Amino acid sequence: MNYTDDKIIKSPRIFFPEDLDVTKWENVEKEMKKLEAEKINSADELIKFMEKIGELSDIMEEEIAWRYITMTRFAGNKENEKKFNEYYSGVIAKAKPYDFRFNKKFYNSPFRKELDKKKYALLNKIISNDIELYREENIPLKVKEKELANKYGAIFSKLTVKFKGEEKTLPQLAVYAKDQDRKIREQAWTLKLKKMMEHREKFNKLFDDMKELRIQQAKNTNFDNYRDYMHQVKGRFSYTSEDLMKFHNTVEKVVVPFLKELTEERRKILKIEKVRPWDTAVDLDGKVLKPFKTIDEFINKGIDILYTIKPEFGKRLNMMKNSEFLDLENRKGKAPGGYNYPLQETGAPFIFMNAVGLHNNVVTLLHESGHAMHTFAMKGIKIDAYKDTPSEAAELASMAMEFISMDLWNKYYSDENDFKKAKRDQLKGALSFLPWCMIVDAFQHWIYLNPDHSVEEREDFFASLMDRFGTGVDWKGLKNFKKILWLFQLHIFEIPFYYIEYGISQLGALSVYRNYKKFGKEKTLQKYEDFLKLGYTKPINELYETAGIKFDFSEKYVKELVDFVREELERIK
Repeated sequence: MNYTDDKIIKSPRIFFPEDLDVTKWENVEKEMKKLEAEKINSADELIKFMEKIGELSDIMEEEIAWRYITMTRFAGNKENEKKFNEYYSGVIAKAKPYDFRFNKKFYNSPFRKELDKKKYALLNKIISNDIELYREENIPLKVKEKELANKYGAIFSKLTVKFKGEEKTLPQLAVYAKDQDRKIREQAWTLKLKKMMEHREKFNKLFDDMKELRIQQAKNTNFDNYRDYMHQVKGRFSYTSEDLMKFHNTVEKVVVPFLKELTEERRKILKIEKVRPWDTAVDLDGKVLKPFKTIDEFINKGIDILYTIKPEFGKRLNMMKNSEFLDLENRKGKAPGGYNYPLQETGAPFIFMNAVGLHNNVVTLLHESGHAMHTFAMKGIKIDAYKDTPSEAAELASMAMEFISMDLWNKYYSDENDFKKAKRDQLKGALSFLPWCMIVDAFQHWIYLNPDHSVEEREDFFASLMDRFGTGVDWKGLKNFKKILWLFQLHIFEIPFYYIEYGISQLGALSVYRNYKKFGKEKTLQKYEDFLKLGYTKPINELYETAGIKFDFSEKYVKELVDFVREELERIK
């Protein structure tokens, strides 16, 4: 496939000068004071006012984005962390009172009532929710919380072990989870957990410090607990916390029994007495999928897949490559995980991940590419609140891309058996993820509904959740390791309560793929693109309907999707 050398070009600003330096608070404040004093004489001027706020926000968001990207790319560099924290506390946090006043200016404007009620109903709801939750005394608490959250990645990125005579980061040990030698798998797994155990007290102290800051924010906003506070902060208008508890129960009743069948199948194929934690990722056919040898091959094949789905998708990822908006390989000193960070002013994103040559790297790239296509699709949205897409929608964009692309993974796997294996792993993985997702969510519900717990009580409760959602893996003699597994989940530290969205979106992605198989590529892709373009201009349940699927996590719906996965697995044997 031939691609152009096109690069991403930032669009010219409409309302603010190109040389506006937003790194200095006095410059930002000057512009915000002008906006605060601006006279609004019509409904059109009110929307134009909101668009001006959106553009200034985009400029500032892009500045903090690049500082975050640099900080995570070179996580061991204290100067990068300092620059991020300085901008967050010195500019972003200082702008919060103005954001609140802008919201009130919009809400109190007599021209708001003249706006198209259907078009702007959600905007009214978002802004009224923000006004209700705003507390100036929470700003310094959020700044401190952000600084502490950044320490998690800084600590984790420096953790290394000696294995087979070489220094390895903990993510690099993932390769050995696929090793056919059971002893090597066990050694690598144990080494990783022992290293985390060495830093258990440090991570727990860090978390407790953040927990106290979070609880205080909830108290300042007159909430009984941080769980309920965060539910409203996240604007979860389409479902309740009690609905999530039902989701937990649904996965326990419908998904876990199916996964226990898969674990028993794994035990028989591996010819072992019990499936242990280090046996869960090894390939049952004895063959590790090796989709690429070099990072260039990795990205170029990803571009090819997206181009085949839709040429515009491939061109966009290629432009990101040409613009050096990708950092894909794992290395020492790089923060863990992966992300797609929107560069709001540019209208394009940056993809960060830690590729080590495994199949899940392919899935991660295509997942983040789904986020990237969402970012590109929303470029025309000018109002800030409508660009801030909730995770239930953002993760649907990314997870659906995993499945939409799945039938093209033969570009990575020329061997038909490898190709089928990759697809089977994807389908199994979609359901295998759900118990862990419920554990992470239920764990946080418990933490913040029982705020006075001890470290020991916290770890014991986590271990009990591992038992509740257990899928047949034998943890005998490993309880001390089992109860610290949550320390690996950066979301619990850095982005509290942002995880259940993955479970909700996983159901949505499976439903998109079911439509793809039932109604064909063209119709499914059109609905997917219609959904991407909406951003957050409609409520979550309506966004899902636009994508051609239901917003539903009932037992009946989940069972339909489990049955669909079972049928697909039979079909691609």
